[in-house]
Amino acid sequence: MLAYDDKEPQGHPPKAEIIAVGSELLTSTRIDTNSLFITEQVNRLGIQVDRKSVVGDGEDQIASVLRSAVDNAEVVFVTGGLGPTGDDITREVAAKLFERPLSFDPAIMELIEARARKFGFPLAENNRKQAMVPEGAKVLPNSKGTAPGLLLSVHRTRLFLLPGPPRELKPMVTGQVVRILKETFPVSVQLTRHLSVASMTESRVDALVEPIYSQYPDIQTTILASPGIIHLHLIHPGGSREGDAMLEELIGRIRTTLGDSLFTDTGKALPQIVGECLREKGQSLAIAESCTGGLIGKLVTDAPGSSDYFRGSVVAYSNDLKEGILGLPSSILHAAGAVSDAVARNMARSVCEITGASVGLSVTGVAGPGGGTDEKPVGLVFFGLCLGGRISSRKHLLPGGREIIRLRCALLGLDWLRRKLL
Repeated sequence: MLAYDDKEPQGHPPKAEIIAVGSELLTSTRIDTNSLFITEQVNRLGIQVDRKSVVGDGEDQIASVLRSAVDNAEVVFVTGGLGPTGDDITREVAAKLFERPLSFDPAIMELIEARARKFGFPLAENNRKQAMVPEGAKVLPNSKGTAPGLLLSVHRTRLFLLPGPPRELKPMVTGQVVRILKETFPVSVQLTRHLSVASMTESRVDALVEPIYSQYPDIQTTILASPGIIHLHLIHPGGSREGDAMLEELIGRIRTTLGDSLFTDTGKALPQIVGECLREKGQSLAIAESCTGGLIGKLVTDAPGSSDYFRGSVVAYSNDLKEGILGLPSSILHAAGAVSDAVARNMARSVCEITGASVGLSVTGVAGPGGGTDEKPVGLVFFGLCLGGRISSRKHLLPGGREIIRLRCALLGLDWLRRKLL
């Protein structure tokens, strides 16, 4: 068995596989996001993810996928299945598959008991299984939960068993796993940059930047679309000054071409960028939402420190609340309808008056799937903005289902505010 701090000789960059365990991940209600985070972290070390798998909680399914992964890759990550319940069997399956008998570790149990005392929750007998360790495994302490991670060396493969909750997995990966990988494998530094573009379609972005990035064959450029935001990932495989200069040159040309549609080249989220603009200009924000149901306020407060500039929001879904709380005249609602330019403008003005904010952003629209008419179809939205005492408005017709329309709507509103603050 190789020592964990020995460098593994490699004739090629090490390959990695990720296995997400959990029957809930095979439903329509849960999404595996851990693999995206792990991929980002290991790519920075020159480790390429060769395959990802999602598997249910059955012993045979987990064993089959795990056996295949260990045969194929030098690094394998298994997320989930380390909890105390009966369907959490990742630890047990790995121990059985690789013939590593489990033994009770009292030091782990002491940590679990201390955490229970600190947060005042009772322990059950089944919590003891989280203190079981396969023979020869290295324990990865979990500062955010009760299930420690585990590292096994299986032939040429480093097998990481990691907790499923992202709030537990992420600090374990950045604080421990990355360090172990650096000690184990020769690190091949990759230069990466992440650019984000708002209020443009994927096809439009590519049409504008493809003639530019195609002139840089040494830089791998990937364009990824999500509702409301287009991401450009730029990767240079070497860590040289020349590579860094090449990336900066390409980013500069892309920035010139896309203008203020490119809102960051640091990977920051749009609400965080908006917050930074508000903070820099000494502005405070209030929001009046109808069709988005509080989503814009949620996105704004996702950014740490948002209390510096965010006053609050009014979710006025019904006409009664638009009149009663926001004080909109009933004559406007009856004449123009709730989904209208006039209502959006008045909502933005009123929320500033109510909260004392210097900036008011509003939205009203038809998110669907019902409620649309020929005159006001599903996807029709109106935004209002009160900034410096001046009120402006915008109208959009957005494609997609209800969830996508609401998300696009929220991001469009925030991006419009960002541009107005520039």
